Amino acid sequence: GAPPSMSNTADTAAARALQAAAVAGAASSVAAVVPKGRALDVGADAVYDIENRVDGEEQPQLEVSPITMYVTEYAERQFCQIAVNSRYICYGLRAGQIRVLHKDTSERALLRGHTQMIGDMRFAPSSKDDIIASFGVDGNLLVKRIKFAEDAIEEQPLLQVTVVNPPAGSVPRVRWLSKSRLAASIGDAIFGVDVDLKAREPVVFTAELTEVGMPEGAPNRFIVFAPLGQKPSINDFDFSPEGSLACAHADGTVRVYSAPTGEGDVIDFAYDGPPSVDATFEPFSEDPDGALASVAWVGDDAIVVGGESNKTLALWRLGSGDMEGAECVQTLEVSGDVYNFSCVAYPHARLVLLANLREQSVYAVHLAAEAAGFDYVSEFSVTMPILSFTALKESDDPYALQLYCMQTQAIQQYALHIDRCRPEGSQGDEGEYVIDEEEADADTDGFESAAEEDETVAVPAITPATPTPTTPAASAPGSSKLLTPGELMSMASGGSAAASGADPAPESPRTAEGSNLVPNPALGTKPPPPKPQAPGPPPAGANPLPPPPR
Repeated sequence: GAPPSMSNTADTAAARALQAAAVAGAASSVAAVVPKGRALDVGADAVYDIENRVDGEEQPQLEVSPITMYVTEYAERQFCQIAVNSRYICYGLRAGQIRVLHKDTSERALLRGHTQMIGDMRFAPSSKDDIIASFGVDGNLLVKRIKFAEDAIEEQPLLQVTVVNPPAGSVPRVRWLSKSRLAASIGDAIFGVDVDLKAREPVVFTAELTEVGMPEGAPNRFIVFAPLGQKPSINDFDFSPEGSLACAHADGTVRVYSAPTGEGDVIDFAYDGPPSVDATFEPFSEDPDGALASVAWVGDDAIVVGGESNKTLALWRLGSGDMEGAECVQTLEVSGDVYNFSCVAYPHARLVLLANLREQSVYAVHLAAEAAGFDYVSEFSVTMPILSFTALKESDDPYALQLYCMQTQAIQQYALHIDRCRPEGSQGDEGEYVIDEEEADADTDGFESAAEEDETVAVPAITPATPTPTTPAASAPGSSKLLTPGELMSMASGGSAAASGADPAPESPRTAEGSNLVPNPALGTKPPPPKPQAPGPPPAGANPLPPPPR
């Protein structure tokens, strides 16, 4: 059921701010919007120079809803450190903890267990249960259930896999295949495991990942697809809906594994065996050895590969299982003052989203029907550089995505209208496709029915996450703080959190935390027009950015 009312708590104002942010998309204008981006010739290689504009192009400011202040250091890495579902916002802290915010009540807690920074974290695709998987550079893969009870966020550990001797400098990745099955990679190893949603005690396992198959003593349905120490590191991987696996490696190669040949629609590597390698290829002939940053399936036989730092995207059609007929359909290079892009693919809306670490910008690359090529690129302004983000469809507007962003000074939410990201006259069923596909992913992926899933939620052994509302953690530099409407108003007018009676926020050399946040229009105050800002020096203690490549 719905969480209890928080009307008698001191966090009422903050709760309203979070609730307003959670429905920001619904409050935005539903009027038709005209795209102000650049049309591309489908199938023709293109260069998008961010420093040269074409007549008619604009970079509109995205509608922003501040969530909380938190200073994050600049860093060149492809970590995914924020995860969001319909009830919770989670983001990683520097020491490896996960901050959890409840959208409706503003209650917050810390999930502990990692000893170093988190490389990836994602919620399971369930509409009724809140299961989050996180994989840290310490080699620990943790899966926990989050639950709200008696005005507090509680956690139940379900799974812990500790990888022996995790390779230094690797990019841990985790992907859910269903509500209870996931795959993860670290170094050049990749493995799959089932999560027992009804477990009363967590399953704990130490994995060496030295051989393909099921290690001795491994938990049920744990299987190694690729062992450690035989290939260049995996920087990203993705599964197609049919179960084919694509891995992007640090040596510039993509490895494609065929789907299991077992019966049924559910991917089950424990019974069908690990996938086998169909082919290895280099998606960028101009830079065959450059490290790949991302890979995403955008069709049954189509993938988008991100080159080094995601500065170039390549759309490939893979042909048959042995790569016969495989071809590069199109490349799109982003040039100019480009440092490092974080990348999120949203194939349900035929979008690949990029965020430039150096600039206060988001770029949306739209794919033509049937993944025939890139046909449009749009640029949008944000209030500060984005370091990590995720996209979620959650508002009543079927043509809007909500971007939850970890930025240099805050965690914020932006509303992105799909109509701004595609050429006029595009087929109009993408919004409905977003809804239909996500509901199918969440509720009918071949596992427990809704009734069975409700039973799995009602299990004991849930313990309070730390800190609880009655035992708050001491403030520390860089710690997060929920914003009240009064604080947002003060910040928008040039004030600070301290001026509104809140605890003073730590400051960086560039600006007081939150001073450039824009208030949520749903709170009743019109935001000021955006003011372009130079990135300036990084926060104290951060490694300075190197000069951009020329």
